[in-house]
Amino acid sequence: MTARRRMTIRTRLTLLYGVTFTAATAAALAAVYLLMSGLLTPAVAPVAPVPAGVTPGTSAGPGVQDAPQVLDDLLRVSGLALAVCSLGAVAIGWIVAGRMLAPIRRVTATAAGIAGGNLHERVALHGPADELKELADTFDGMLARLQSAFDGHRRFAANASHELLTPLATSQALLDVAAAEPSACDVPALLADLTEVNARSERIVGALLDLARADHGVSTVVTADLADFARDAIAVTSGEADRRGVAVVSRLEAAPVIGDPTLLRQLAVNLMTNAIRHNQPSGRAMVTVTTERDRAVMTIGNTGPPVTPDRLEQLFEPFVRGAGRIRHGPEEGGRGHGLGLAIVRAVVTAHHGTLTATANPTGGLTLVIGLPSGGSI
Repeated sequence: MTARRRMTIRTRLTLLYGVTFTAATAAALAAVYLLMSGLLTPAVAPVAPVPAGVTPGTSAGPGVQDAPQVLDDLLRVSGLALAVCSLGAVAIGWIVAGRMLAPIRRVTATAAGIAGGNLHERVALHGPADELKELADTFDGMLARLQSAFDGHRRFAANASHELLTPLATSQALLDVAAAEPSACDVPALLADLTEVNARSERIVGALLDLARADHGVSTVVTADLADFARDAIAVTSGEADRRGVAVVSRLEAAPVIGDPTLLRQLAVNLMTNAIRHNQPSGRAMVTVTTERDRAVMTIGNTGPPVTPDRLEQLFEPFVRGAGRIRHGPEEGGRGHGLGLAIVRAVVTAHHGTLTATANPTGGLTLVIGLPSGGSI
């Protein structure tokens, strides 16, 4: 039982090739032997007279052999040929099996390297587009996604630590200054500063909780109108839009959508907040909600600063802010934490939707969200 468990696939394939070839060859040789036996030894044959001068039991001529002798020679030659061909079949089967299984060994070696912590390795198999190359390409694609996910988690952990550490460091600095000169401490100003720092910490933690909830998936599924969420988002952000002088232009049509209403409302608010805060003074934010085939579509664009194409994907990573974005003042709660679009993507993914971002030629972004309007999630 132990020896059988240790038998490799290459050995089993070689044995399979050898046994199959030997059985087929033996059957063919047996058929030839039976055919020759029937031709050389008829069932009923007359006894020919012995010519004068020929001793009975000897050959009548130099080129004539008895049928049993011919059959014996045929059997010996066939057995020798069967042995030689079987050995040749086993040798060829061993070589062919090795070549066929070489990509599998390469995948195994790559997997062993990855187990050691090197996610940058790839199989990179070359050759015909067969099942083994498809397996290797699929494995490489999985590795690329894993590497991207691990890199994203590392960046997220580092950025989250930095974002959460900054308010704590600020609070500690304010307290250290007050403790160094208690008599000169302006208590009301200190309390106001500490309150602002604490509020920022609460916003960061709240945004992280929203992101975690969106990543967790959809828990409550109802049928709602995506246009209603857009209207709520416009109302919530109208005060900030007025202060910044951003004109909101909307065209909202009924668009039934199935999903979690809390997450969908958060999605709409984050999109509107992003379009207003990362805009030019006296700019515009355009919101459109419509239905296309079996999907509810929300399109939000703005006239913000130019965004290079290579920055588009990075904008949806946690704690990433676009270059040249406007940092809002204390009345809007300090500068942005860079989680808005990350939450948007997580909500879209949880609803099996689509998200497309395009950099406008004149500046700003256009985001197109497609969500299922029928069926189950």
